Amino acid sequence: MDRLERADLTLTFLGEAQADVPTQVTQKLNAGAVRLLSRGEAGDVAVALPPSNAAEARELGTALVKLATDLGAQTVRVEQTPHAGALTLAALAAGYRDSRYRAEARPGPTGFSVEGLAGEGRARVEALAAGVRFARDLVNAPANVLNPVTLAREARSLEALGADVDVWDGTEIEARGMGLLVAVAAGSATGPRLIRVTLPSRGERTRVIALVGKGVTFDTGGYSIKPAAGMTTMKNDMGGAAAVLGAMRALAEARDLLPEGVEVRAYVPAAENMVGPGAMRPGDIYRAANGKTVEVVNTDAEGRLILADALAVACDEGATEIVDVATLTGAKMVALGSDVAALFSTDADLTARLKASAEASGEFVWELPLHAPYLKAFQKETLADLRNADMVPAGGSIKAALFLREFVTRPWAHLDIAGNAQKDGQATGWGVGTLVGYVLEGV
Repeated sequence: MDRLERADLTLTFLGEAQADVPTQVTQKLNAGAVRLLSRGEAGDVAVALPPSNAAEARELGTALVKLATDLGAQTVRVEQTPHAGALTLAALAAGYRDSRYRAEARPGPTGFSVEGLAGEGRARVEALAAGVRFARDLVNAPANVLNPVTLAREARSLEALGADVDVWDGTEIEARGMGLLVAVAAGSATGPRLIRVTLPSRGERTRVIALVGKGVTFDTGGYSIKPAAGMTTMKNDMGGAAAVLGAMRALAEARDLLPEGVEVRAYVPAAENMVGPGAMRPGDIYRAANGKTVEVVNTDAEGRLILADALAVACDEGATEIVDVATLTGAKMVALGSDVAALFSTDADLTARLKASAEASGEFVWELPLHAPYLKAFQKETLADLRNADMVPAGGSIKAALFLREFVTRPWAHLDIAGNAQKDGQATGWGVGTLVGYVLEGV
């Protein structure tokens, strides 16, 4: 919001001018923490140490919203501070309340103002916040609300911001030879969709960045069916698609900040992995968009199948560099947990830009190797060019990345975000900040 004349809660920063603040308030006050100083009819006042870096500012934003919620404050004002953008984004993220499926709205501040945040900095924060909200709303939506058809409908909303949106149905997908996407969706009544969102370049096009997001709107595992405990969170298996579409939402709103000559495209292969009369079976062989054949050994390794087709199409349509984002493997969660994403890449410069953007966004990534010998496990004992699994969990995230590499012909990076898309039952919007920063700063 613009400057508030009156706020229910105001955050001020300690300095020499605040020497009269009681020691019981300032004692053991750590960076990133907030303390309540006073309450009154004119509004409550809290204090904190000035953040010295973006990480502290993000902690401060989260802590401030928690205090505001506890106090019932509806409007919050923050005095001018360095790292205002990071603080604001964290506060807006912490204050996000998805109340679409509740009888009553959940409490939390509805107005937030940071003094001194203006111009390009404010525009970028507002765009990022809108992108994160969009991604979170998509992930939070239950599978009886969000399916490939309704996901495509949500993507269409980006046309109002100047994006070009094309949606291919099953007939068009088959015509493009995307046999893997067709196979994964074959057990579902809704069928597949390929969603393509384009932000044309400002000026003559010199680069085409493709962002590819896995859009499995629900994953039963197919005939390699998941146990009940493993299926409860599978509405989130489109977290990669949400991150990519959220990034496109933010980039469309911040269109004037795009580097000149850069066109950005999103490709979202969308499907439900269900059990049904036409569903793929273990042992079936299908042909991908690039002509390679794949034997489906495990129908629950479906994400790599739909991504393979989308990656091949992105390359065929002239992308100069590609980043895919996917909730792909349980092995990634074993290796890195839910706070850190796995990064695989074929290009050192692309890797460096993604790492820098992730760090600046407060989203952590760790690079894992594309250890080529592991691919042999997907090439033996099959009549096809590749198997989609070897049923051996060890090294599973590396093997999945190597499988995807077989379908790209451009500089490429893969972000495995299994576990990152949701925390404590709520969507996180993980990846939007990293992707937006990578596009805007990665020249």
